[in-house]
Amino acid sequence: MKKIAVDKQKAKKIALNIFYPLLSFAILMAVWAIAAKVKNDAFVLPMPSAVLARFFKLGAEQGFWLSVLATLLRTAICFITSFVLALFLAALSGLFKPMHRVLSPIVSFLRAAPTVAVIFILYSFMRKDSMAIAVGFLIAFPILYSAFYSAIVGVDGDLLKMARLYKVSPTDRIRFIYLPSIADCMFDTGRSTLSLTLKVVIASEMLTNVARSIGDRIQVAYATMEISYLLAWTLIAIVFSFVLEWAVVGLKKLWEVLRCRT
Repeated sequence: MKKIAVDKQKAKKIALNIFYPLLSFAILMAVWAIAAKVKNDAFVLPMPSAVLARFFKLGAEQGFWLSVLATLLRTAICFITSFVLALFLAALSGLFKPMHRVLSPIVSFLRAAPTVAVIFILYSFMRKDSMAIAVGFLIAFPILYSAFYSAIVGVDGDLLKMARLYKVSPTDRIRFIYLPSIADCMFDTGRSTLSLTLKVVIASEMLTNVARSIGDRIQVAYATMEISYLLAWTLIAIVFSFVLEWAVVGLKKLWEVLRCRT
C-alpha cells in the first residue's frame, strides 16, 4: 500500500509538472491572440497561428541548423570558460581573503557595466564572432563568481574543523565536503546563467551582424520587417534557452543519483 501511495504521489507530481507549463503557455497564447485581434494588423502583430506555422517551417530553411549550432557553440564556449574560471578563482578567494578583496571590485564593475556599452567597446578591436563570446563571458563570469564564492565560504565550519582534526586529505575534503555543499548552487546558478548567456550572445550577434547565427537571422527579419519571421526566430531562441536549462536540470538529477550510489 505504501508503495502504491508513493507511486501515486510521483504520478501526481509529474502530471502537475506537465499541466502548469501547458497552462502558462495556453494563457500566453490567449493573451497574444486577443492583443493581435484587437490590433487587427498582421504587419504589426500577427496571430500566434501564423507565427507558429512559420516557426515549424524554420527547420527546413537552408542554413537553419548551422546558425543555431554556431550560436550554441559560442554560448557553450563562453559559459564553460566563465564557469571554470569563476569556480577556480572563487576557490582561491575562499582560501586567500586578500584575493577576494582584489577581485570583488572588478566583479562589481563587470556586473554594473551596461551590456550594450560593452558590445560597442569590444566591437572596435575584436572579431565579430569572438566578440560575442567575450561579451557572454563578461556577463556570466561575475554572476558565477559571486555565487560560487558565497557558497564556498558558507560551507559548514564544523565539518571543516572535523576534517582537519582527523587529518582528512584535501582531495577527500573537496569530494565529500565542498562539492556536496556547493553542488546545488553550482547547478542552480549555472542553469539561470546559461540561459542568460545565450540571450547575451544573441544580442551581441544582432548588434554586430555576426553571419550564420540566430542573432543574424533576427536582425535580417527586423531589417525586412517580417514580423512573423522575427517572432518565429525569437521563439527559436526561447526554445533553445529552455533546452539548455533542462540539460542542466538533467545533469543535476544525474549528480544526485550518482551521489546517492556513493
